[in-house]
Amino acid sequence: MKKNNGKKLKHCCDFMEFILKEKKVAIYYNPIFREYFIKLRSFPNGKHTIYNCPWCGYKFPKSLVNKYYETLKNEYNISYDPFHKKYCEILENYDELDRELPEEFKNDKWWKKRKL
Repeated sequence: MKKNNGKKLKHCCDFMEFILKEKKVAIYYNPIFREYFIKLRSFPNGKHTIYNCPWCGYKFPKSLVNKYYETLKNEYNISYDPFHKKYCEILENYDELDRELPEEFKNDKWWKKRKL
Protein backbone atom coordinates (compact mmCIF):
# COMPACT_ATOMS: atom_id res chain seq x y z
CA MET A 1 0.00 0.00 0.00
CA LYS A 2 1.36 3.41 -1.00
CA LYS A 3 0.87 6.79 0.61
CA ASN A 4 0.16 9.94 -1.34
CA ASN A 5 -0.16 13.19 0.61
CA GLY A 6 -0.85 11.14 3.76
CA LYS A 7 -3.64 9.08 2.12
CA LYS A 8 -3.26 5.32 1.93
CA LEU A 9 -3.56 4.09 -1.65
CA LYS A 10 -3.95 0.56 -2.96
CA HIS A 11 -2.20 1.56 -6.18
CA CYS A 12 0.58 4.04 -7.04
CA CYS A 13 -1.28 7.35 -7.40
CA ASP A 14 -4.68 9.03 -7.14
CA PHE A 15 -5.19 8.94 -10.90
CA MET A 16 -4.47 5.19 -11.16
CA GLU A 17 -6.88 4.60 -8.25
CA PHE A 18 -9.54 6.58 -10.14
CA ILE A 19 -8.92 4.85 -13.51
CA LEU A 20 -9.14 1.36 -12.03
CA LYS A 21 -12.25 2.23 -10.00
CA GLU A 22 -14.17 3.95 -12.81
CA LYS A 23 -13.20 1.42 -15.54
CA LYS A 24 -13.41 4.07 -18.25
CA VAL A 25 -9.93 3.30 -19.59
CA ALA A 26 -8.88 -0.22 -20.65
CA ILE A 27 -6.23 -0.47 -17.89
CA TYR A 28 -6.75 -3.24 -15.38
CA TYR A 29 -5.04 -4.79 -12.38
CA ASN A 30 -4.97 -8.56 -11.81
CA PRO A 31 -4.26 -9.14 -8.09
CA ILE A 32 -3.61 -12.87 -8.65
CA PHE A 33 -0.59 -12.14 -10.84
CA ARG A 34 0.14 -8.68 -9.33
CA GLU A 35 0.04 -7.34 -12.86
CA TYR A 36 -1.21 -4.16 -14.54
CA PHE A 37 -2.26 -4.42 -18.18
CA ILE A 38 -4.11 -2.84 -21.10
CA LYS A 39 -6.81 -4.97 -22.72
CA LEU A 40 -6.41 -5.42 -26.46
CA ARG A 41 -9.54 -5.22 -28.58
CA SER A 42 -8.05 -7.06 -31.55
CA PHE A 43 -7.60 -10.36 -29.65
CA PRO A 44 -10.09 -12.04 -27.33
CA ASN A 45 -8.37 -12.29 -23.95
CA GLY A 46 -5.47 -10.25 -25.39
CA LYS A 47 -3.53 -7.96 -23.10
CA HIS A 48 -0.38 -5.90 -22.98
CA THR A 49 1.39 -5.83 -19.62
CA ILE A 50 2.51 -2.39 -18.47
CA TYR A 51 5.49 -1.90 -16.20
CA ASN A 52 5.12 1.73 -15.13
CA CYS A 53 2.18 3.95 -14.28
CA PRO A 54 1.35 6.06 -17.35
CA TRP A 55 0.52 9.03 -15.10
CA CYS A 56 3.06 9.17 -12.29
CA GLY A 57 5.82 6.92 -13.73
CA TYR A 58 5.88 4.60 -10.69
CA LYS A 59 7.63 1.31 -11.52
CA PHE A 60 5.22 -1.53 -10.75
CA PRO A 61 6.40 -4.66 -8.90
CA LYS A 62 7.41 -7.53 -11.15
CA SER A 63 4.51 -9.60 -12.50
CA LEU A 64 4.12 -12.95 -10.77
CA VAL A 65 2.44 -14.81 -13.62
CA ASN A 66 5.37 -17.21 -14.17
CA LYS A 67 5.90 -17.65 -10.42
CA TYR A 68 2.19 -18.46 -10.05
CA TYR A 69 2.34 -21.45 -12.41
CA GLU A 70 5.75 -22.51 -11.09
CA THR A 71 4.43 -22.54 -7.51
CA LEU A 72 1.34 -24.53 -8.49
CA LYS A 73 3.57 -27.08 -10.24
CA ASN A 74 6.21 -27.33 -7.49
CA GLU A 75 3.94 -27.33 -4.46
CA TYR A 76 0.81 -29.08 -5.76
CA ASN A 77 1.87 -30.80 -9.01
CA ILE A 78 -0.87 -28.84 -10.78
CA SER A 79 -0.51 -27.55 -14.34
CA TYR A 80 -2.81 -25.38 -16.43
CA ASP A 81 -4.05 -26.78 -19.71
CA PRO A 82 -4.78 -23.67 -21.84
CA PHE A 83 -6.31 -25.70 -24.66
CA HIS A 84 -9.04 -27.14 -22.41
CA LYS A 85 -8.92 -24.18 -19.98
CA LYS A 86 -8.61 -26.36 -16.89
CA TYR A 87 -6.16 -27.22 -14.13
CA CYS A 88 -4.90 -30.77 -13.89
CA GLU A 89 -2.36 -32.98 -12.19
CA ILE A 90 0.05 -34.83 -14.43
CA LEU A 91 0.32 -38.44 -13.27
CA GLU A 92 3.33 -40.73 -13.72
CA ASN A 93 1.77 -42.42 -16.75
CA TYR A 94 1.13 -38.95 -18.27
CA ASP A 95 -2.60 -39.19 -17.71
CA GLU A 96 -4.27 -36.06 -16.48
CA LEU A 97 -6.43 -35.81 -13.40
CA ASP A 98 -8.68 -32.76 -13.23
CA ARG A 99 -7.89 -30.74 -10.14
CA GLU A 100 -9.67 -27.96 -8.33
CA LEU A 101 -7.48 -24.92 -7.93
CA PRO A 102 -6.45 -24.43 -4.27
CA GLU A 103 -8.45 -21.57 -2.73
CA GLU A 104 -5.40 -19.39 -2.04
CA PHE A 105 -4.59 -19.33 -5.79
CA LYS A 106 -7.95 -17.74 -6.65
CA ASN A 107 -6.80 -14.38 -5.28
CA ASP A 108 -3.65 -12.61 -4.07
CA LYS A 109 -3.30 -14.69 -0.88
CA TRP A 110 -0.86 -17.11 -2.54
CA TRP A 111 1.86 -14.48 -3.09
CA LYS A 112 1.20 -12.54 0.10
CA LYS A 113 1.50 -15.78 2.11
CA ARG A 114 4.90 -16.42 0.47
CA LYS A 115 5.97 -12.77 0.94
CA LEU A 116 6.65 -12.23 -2.75
